[in-house]
Amino acid sequence: MTIKILTDTKTFEFEPSNLKHPNIYSLIKSIPEIDFIAPCGGGKRCGKCKIRLMNDKSDISASEQVFLTQKEIEDNIRLACFVPISDGQIIDLTDIKAVQSIMTDNKLLNSKIVVNPIITYGYGVAVDIGTTTVAASLYDLQTAKRLSVASDVNKQARFGSDVISRIQFASTKENLMFMQDTILNEVNSLIQKLCSDTSVGYNEINLVAIAGNTTMQHLFMGLDPTGIGVAPFTPVTLDTHIFDYDAPELKSIIKINNNGKIIVCGSIASYVGADILAGILATGIHMSDKPCVLLDIGTNGEIVLGSKNKIYSCATAAGPAFEGANISCGVAGIQGAINSVSYDDVNKFTTIGDKKPVGICGSGLIDAIYSMLKNGIIEESGYMESSEGFMITNNVILTQKDVREVQNAKAAIAAGLKILIKRSGYKYSDIDKVYLAGGFGTVLNVESSTGIGLIPLELKQKVVPAGNTSLTGITMLLLDKTNIETIDNIRNLTEYIELSQDSEFTDEYVDNMFFEV
Repeated sequence: MTIKILTDTKTFEFEPSNLKHPNIYSLIKSIPEIDFIAPCGGGKRCGKCKIRLMNDKSDISASEQVFLTQKEIEDNIRLACFVPISDGQIIDLTDIKAVQSIMTDNKLLNSKIVVNPIITYGYGVAVDIGTTTVAASLYDLQTAKRLSVASDVNKQARFGSDVISRIQFASTKENLMFMQDTILNEVNSLIQKLCSDTSVGYNEINLVAIAGNTTMQHLFMGLDPTGIGVAPFTPVTLDTHIFDYDAPELKSIIKINNNGKIIVCGSIASYVGADILAGILATGIHMSDKPCVLLDIGTNGEIVLGSKNKIYSCATAAGPAFEGANISCGVAGIQGAINSVSYDDVNKFTTIGDKKPVGICGSGLIDAIYSMLKNGIIEESGYMESSEGFMITNNVILTQKDVREVQNAKAAIAAGLKILIKRSGYKYSDIDKVYLAGGFGTVLNVESSTGIGLIPLELKQKVVPAGNTSLTGITMLLLDKTNIETIDNIRNLTEYIELSQDSEFTDEYVDNMFFEV
């Protein structure tokens, strides 16, 4: 007998005797062609790796049942990380690919694009490698005109939604090479799409510039990231690297002109990467007379505070809740995700694409918590009287655990900012602008965010939705070679504060656990 995996485009067949995978999740993640949501990386914690088993009636453990409704069990829905491989299984993954809304726009009015690239002819591609998504833009290197943009979910997500899961998976040379191949092929695929959309030939692309967090860049370059995951959090490199297109580190997977070059932007620290460095470049904080904040809340929360005189930075483990990974009905910003909720009535909401609600994403979650606070459904302490949770729709219910996840995430962000305020000597009244970066930050409702204490109330009127600042900043590096030196200058100007070693962080974290109404 064979094991079959059914997808929307292809059926995969395997002989059980040839497989060494301990469970169905392990088998699925070994197939690069399959996009699969598994936020905890097969750790049996998130309950998101749902599949349909067509002809397998094996017993379901109590620990697996916790994540499934009775109807899902009756419909043969299982969690891939719990189900061992066995003869004759038919695994139905049809209709599982969700269309995600990915931020590629620059919302800033002060980003200055100068045309002075390393290579002055042909075309260049700027790439933002996020933990969750990857975005790329194609530019004419002579005119700086953007010709096309392409994006997709980061296909490394099958190894886990957060950097720690991916670092753990990449602890062997074989797995590291597998993850590198995954992201190199994805970047190449996006370049192919850009070329197809514009009729530009691959051999006309002479320059590619890459920005991502420090872990994503290590995986892109095939560098061992394990030092990032354990104290003292030591990366292999933080420097800017320039490769020839056929450099052995990149295995010639990325197909561009034979004389082309690939720039990988430098980083600030293990958890404040090139994406944030590019964001500082894009927002101009390094040239500002007045102190400004850059806040990027993704799978990690990075915070920057400073001006042309000095910049402070830190990172907090806040993102999973806002990305949906630790929320019972949480999803990323996909079609059908509840993305806004009425302050007056939690049961009034909108969804991305006006589709039937399939879950709740970060912006909707913040709105919902604020509405629940205003309407007395939860207390300032976060306590919810109902043991069954609060029903927004029949399939979207927020539980006490979900509320606690939001409290933990917002407390971490608020405490991180407070530490930077203390270290810099500034007051909230000194801050000129608060740039909210990334897809989540750009759509975040300021009223809700300040209402629950995620953003200090004193900064409410200073918030500027900034769009994809990483993609904007790496575009500035792509088009102007002088920004290579500027990037180094910003790194020298920036002090990184490791919050896990800061004696005051825990106190600030505890102080910010309560919601504000």
